Order: sequence, then structure tokens, then C-alpha cells
Amino acid sequence: MKGYHTHVIFEAIELIFKVITGDAPYIVLPIVIILTALGALIIWLTMKYPRKPKALIFENGEIRDLRAPLDKILNGEPLSVCYTLNTDDITKGQKPSCTPYNDRKDIIENGYASNTESSLSVQKYKKGLIFEIKTEKDDVSEYGINLPLNFMGKREGGGWENQFLFNTPYTYEGSDIKYFYLTKPNGKNLVLAILSPANGWKMDYSPYSWGHYFINLKLLSSFDKAYGQERNENYIKLAVLPVTTFDSCLKALSELYETPFLDYEISGGAVGTEIKLIPYGKPDSLIEIYNGEESTVGFSEWYTVKNEGLTTLIPVKNGKKGAPVSVFGYKSLIDLYKKSMDTVDINLIDERTNSNLCEHQSWASAMLRFLIKYKDKLTDKEAEEYESKLKSLLDIMTETDVEKATPLRTILNVPHDRFPPYNVYKSCRVQELSGAITILLDAYKYFKDEKYLTYVKGATTCLISYYQKEDGRIEVEWEGGSREDYSSVCTPIIPMVDVANYLKDIDPEFSELCAKASFKLAEHLYRRGLDFPTEGSKTDLTEEEMEDGSISCTALSLLYYAKNQVYDEKYIKKAKQILDIHESWIIKAPIAPMHRSTLRWWETGWEGDGDGPAICAGHAWSIWRGEADYLYFELTGDREYLIKSQNTFMTNLSKINERGESYATYNPDMINGGGFHCECSKINYKIAPKFASYKDSGLSRYVWIRINDTFLKDDSQIEE
Repeated sequence: MKGYHTHVIFEAIELIFKVITGDAPYIVLPIVIILTALGALIIWLTMKYPRKPKALIFENGEIRDLRAPLDKILNGEPLSVCYTLNTDDITKGQKPSCTPYNDRKDIIENGYASNTESSLSVQKYKKGLIFEIKTEKDDVSEYGINLPLNFMGKREGGGWENQFLFNTPYTYEGSDIKYFYLTKPNGKNLVLAILSPANGWKMDYSPYSWGHYFINLKLLSSFDKAYGQERNENYIKLAVLPVTTFDSCLKALSELYETPFLDYEISGGAVGTEIKLIPYGKPDSLIEIYNGEESTVGFSEWYTVKNEGLTTLIPVKNGKKGAPVSVFGYKSLIDLYKKSMDTVDINLIDERTNSNLCEHQSWASAMLRFLIKYKDKLTDKEAEEYESKLKSLLDIMTETDVEKATPLRTILNVPHDRFPPYNVYKSCRVQELSGAITILLDAYKYFKDEKYLTYVKGATTCLISYYQKEDGRIEVEWEGGSREDYSSVCTPIIPMVDVANYLKDIDPEFSELCAKASFKLAEHLYRRGLDFPTEGSKTDLTEEEMEDGSISCTALSLLYYAKNQVYDEKYIKKAKQILDIHESWIIKAPIAPMHRSTLRWWETGWEGDGDGPAICAGHAWSIWRGEADYLYFELTGDREYLIKSQNTFMTNLSKINERGESYATYNPDMINGGGFHCECSKINYKIAPKFASYKDSGLSRYVWIRINDTFLKDDSQIEE
């Protein structure tokens, strides 16, 4: 290439010489000089800043991304066939934790897997690759491909910034389109798309660390016979494409499938709200499906929310259906709020949970805040029913007889075990104490009972004097002496700030104590930088976990302090840096319960149907990110963050059905992780429903606590 550059320059010099000697017209001289200068500049720029290739290649059994040649795509094992035999019975015997069954593995070497007689072929497709794997054998039941991708937390993976998150798995009932958007904090993202008939996919979660790690993705033409699905040919066709954003992902998918795709700015709102659709592939019409009824309308980029609940929208071009999306509607936010409070079932909480004050009593503050602001929406009988439910919990929380104290719920006002007064009985989980402070403060605001204010001060004193260290961190000491930084777990700064502000005129001295404690905590989080210690996991098998909640809570804590205590530009800038990093943990699928949910999956081991790990789209803790975005909007005026916040709140609202009952999660996994036990006989071998079989009355109400401090703060409506 350098020789070619030299040749061009010599030809230019020769032409200039001809001009000078009179062998060429003089008018050519300035043109030649200018072109020569431009050519030299271009050559210098291309040599100094060579264009980096943006394609994927496959060589020696490895996928390489030339955008980031040092980044691993696979990590731990080579590609392999996953399969079971017709003679296997996966419903019997032992299994690892966090998987529902054992299957077989056939390593692919030089394009061939010998046990299944499977052949692999790979072709280039634009900047990506097309993989095809198949066998003619007829003795297999499950059949597919293992993709041991370099998921975040795997050892020797190049650091968390360069590893994948299983960000957006997309499947939709009735659609053959199945894709998987994989994000990396460094921006070198991928999308995988199945192009052949396939039953679906399964994620292998880690059998260690309570399933906190993704370790392998299975794409399956056929599930094992135990799942009762119709079998497909033993053949998988898979596209792997390099992308940078979800926008570029949908553009690539629309071209790949040759069919239209949709995204939107807002995933729903009150009936009558207009939302902007973002089309890919120029659809000419739109199919609406609601309660099984289907209608077709001409395509418009503005769509009016028509129905309460979830509506499916399918873009169509020349009669060919594209990828379905869903939007959520409600009559009004207050109407939805009341329905959600009316259906709180205390018995369900006691039957299905350990009833702790952090997750499972979230309904209490939500209900108290409804009474404080919207009691006029209730009949006298309804208000009495609300108050009766609340008093039953508050009596347990303020029980003074040690013999009658309830673990995880009673705030015992005397020392017990190794704990000082006003700690949660038999709990060192500081999030239960901070959750209790919020409930008790709301109880005092509504009932005006001085006992609740006494407990607010006692519990807050315990939080500050026992759990907060001199450098500002909130530290938990477990039995056995291990210590963990809980400064960002469930945002303990929120009750500190709330108590400081509420008691400013009632008890200035105590208010100042809380204000100083919240400042020390904010400073600790600021100094901690991009370190996000978590109650998650670190083992000899993994790198330290980068857990969604610790990241989002750190940003939220800094913004909450800056908005509600003392404005400081440095906290806002640091929070913005963290929010930018956290975008990789944001689910992008245009499905209302998923769109801008944060990425969580291990809670389904005990929430929902308790058969996880499985992705918990629309989990209540997504609201930490939603509130952080809202506060960033308030502090900066950047409306992009208001829209982000609306969508995250909508992931929780859209899990409420027409009766007001809620589900803990929306589950895109097709085969859930199987629980923390090791018995195949305990597994329910069925395709997982999107919403759990069991309703939830506790944590699913957390959204209303935070809506009161955001979209309902000034009696505004989220749809406005």
C-alpha cells in the first residue's frame, strides 16, 4: 500500500515537471498542486489514523471481534452441541443447583461433533457471521448449540468492562423471531438471532453463588421431550452481528429478517395518551391484539393508547408480519394505585414470603401514602380496612415483649443478642432497618401517634450509631466476623435524608444528626468511585460480581442527597458517570414489562414461582434506576432522563392486572433455572409463563412508594 502511495506521488511530481517545462497547460499546475497536497494529507491521515475493521471473523473454533481484537467472545469452553437422547429421562435423579436437568455435550472440533455426527458451517454475512449446525441422527430429543459466551464475572475474561451481559432476550408468543442483544460496558455489543424453526433457548446459570452468574446460552431447535413441545429438524441457523446500540441492533435485525421492527419512546400511559413509535423497515400497517381480538390499522408513527392492560402491536409490510411489541394502558394512575392497594393480601405475604420489613412489607408505606394523600378516594369502610391492615403490622413492629417479638419484623426497643436497642429482631440486614424507618415515619405522619416517632428516632439512631462507620460507610457484620459494605444496598441514605428533613422543625438537634450522617454517607459513596461492593458474590471460580443494584443505588443515593439535602455539582457529575455505565444493565426490548427494566435474575429463586434463576424483568428494584433518572432530570432539566424514568416505572405498573393484583416479575426465560435444590423430581417441566403463577402483595407495591416522591409528588400524573 505504501508503494502505491509513492507511485501516485511520483506521477504527480512528473505532471508538475511537465507543467513547468511547458509540456502541459499551465492551468493544470494549481490543480495538480492542490490535489497533490490533498492526497498527501489523506495519506498522512490514513496512516496515522488507520480505519479499524468492524467485522466478526471465525477461525480455529473462536469468534473474534475485530472492533476489539483482544476481547474474548467465548470463554471457558469451545462451541459444542447440547443434546439428550430419546432414551434419557431428565425428570429423574440428581441435578446441579440452578438448572432443571442434566443434558449431554458434544464438543465441536474442526467443524464436526462426533457423538451426534453434527456438522458446523460458518459463512460471512455483511459484518457478521451465519452459523449452521445439523445432524441426520434420529435418536436425539433435545438438540441445539452451546454458546459459552464471555459473560460478566467469568475468570480471565478481560475485566467486566469487556464482558457480556445477557441484556435483552426477545421472544414473543406466536412469533418466530427470537433474538438476543448482548451488551458490554465498552460498547462492543452483539446481537444473536435464530433464523431456523426453533423451540427456543435456555440460559445456564451458575450452579455456585446462588445462580448469580450467566455461564452458557443454549439455542435449541428442540427442547427435551419432557417439555412436550413439537420437535423441529435437528438444525440451527444462527446469525451473530456486531452492533453498538439497540437502534443499530433493530436496524440490523430488520434487514436480516427482511421484516419490520418497532421501538417506542414510551411504553404506554393513561388511555388516550399518544406515544411515538420508532419503525425499522417501513411498515405499512399495524396489527393490534387486545384480549384475543385482532384488528388492523394503517401504520402511523403516533399511536394512541386505547386499552387498559397490555396490547400487542405487530408491524406489517406487504403482508409479512414483523416483531411484535407491547404497550400498557391504565384508566388513571390514581385508579391503578387504588386497585393495587385494594388487593393487598396479608395472608399471601405470610404464606409465600418470610415477611421481612425490606421487601415484603413494602405495601405498608405505599398504603400509608395513599391514605395521606388520597383518603378522599376511599369510602369510610375502605379506609377502615386499610387502617386495620396497617395496625396489624405496626403492632408487630412495635411489640415490646421479647417473648412475643417476631423475627425480621419487630423493632425491639431493648438490646438483644449483639444488637443495640431498636434493631430489627434477629436480623443484621440493615435494609430491613432502613425499610422500617420509612414505614414508621409514614405511620407517624398519618396516625400522629408519638410512639411511632419514638421508634423512628430509635431505629435511625441504631442505623447511624451501630451500622455507620466513621468514614461514612454502612457496614454489616455477619456472624463469623465477615464484614460487607452495605452503603448502597437498598439506599439507606433515603430514610436518613427523609428523617432529617421532616424533623427539621420538630427536633432540630436530631435532624442535624441525620443530616451529618447522610453527608458522611454521600461522601463515602463519592470517594468510592466506580467500586460497587455488593451483597452478591465472589468466589474462586469467578471475578468479583458487578451487581445491578449496587450500581443503580450508588447513583440514586448521590442524586437523592443533592436534590433533597445539599446541592453539590460533583455528586451530579459522578452520578451521571455511573448512570452511563449502568446503561449496559438496562433491558431494551420494546415489551412494556421489560422496556428499561434493570437486569436481575436471581430473585426468582424465591420470588414469583420460586423456580429460578430466571430474568426478573420489571423487578421492583428496577425503580432505583427509574428514580435516579427522575432526579437527574429534576436537577439538570434533561428530558431524556424523564422519559427513561417513565419507562422504568412502567415496567412495574404493567405487572398489575385488571383487578389490581400484581406479579413479582415478568419472565422472558423459556426454561427457568430450577431452584437451589438438586432433585430432578421437584422440577415442573413446562415452558415458563411470562407472569408467575403466584401473585405478589409485598415487593410489587414498592413502585408506589417511589411514585409518591416522583411522578405523584405534586399530584401530577405519570401520563402528563
